[in-house]
Amino acid sequence: MKKFLLAPALAALAMFVFGALFWTSPLPYRALSTVTDNAAASDVLGRLFPATGTYLIPGPEMKDQAQLTALLERGPSAEVRFIREGHPVMEPRVFVLGYLHYFAVALILGFLMEKAGPSFKGYSGRVQFSAGVGLAGAVLICLSNPIWWHHPWGWELMTALYAVLVFTVGGLVLARFFTPRPAA
Repeated sequence: MKKFLLAPALAALAMFVFGALFWTSPLPYRALSTVTDNAAASDVLGRLFPATGTYLIPGPEMKDQAQLTALLERGPSAEVRFIREGHPVMEPRVFVLGYLHYFAVALILGFLMEKAGPSFKGYSGRVQFSAGVGLAGAVLICLSNPIWWHHPWGWELMTALYAVLVFTVGGLVLARFFTPRPAA
């Protein structure tokens, strides 16, 4: 039972620290585009969007499909995740929820490692398994966004890199605890 509490707790801590280092570095933000005037852009967004939410522009709620098609083909189009209310830059609640999220991910990864454990060839095999789970998730989620939602490749490749690396970090910790039992 210790490994199903202590191992995910330690793995979550390692993932949390890695995430803090990754997302506070300038590396991921090199993939973002910028606007010339953030204050003006924020003011325009505040006037256009009525409430916190995710918006597609032009939106699928349009009844006139011909007009929707014409607007999409003409451009511009956007997917906007909009937050009307201000929020703290370093909100403690976010850090607590982030750690709990990592814990849940590490717990699931630990269960998978436990079930598949006998098929791994040592510690490195368990770490590779963890990295592979991260890679599978990254390819499914992050790399589908540019295809289906027209997200820029740069940002999605950066989030995919993060997913593989954070799963690898979690796997480095979990692989120490989830060792297969010797055959009887």
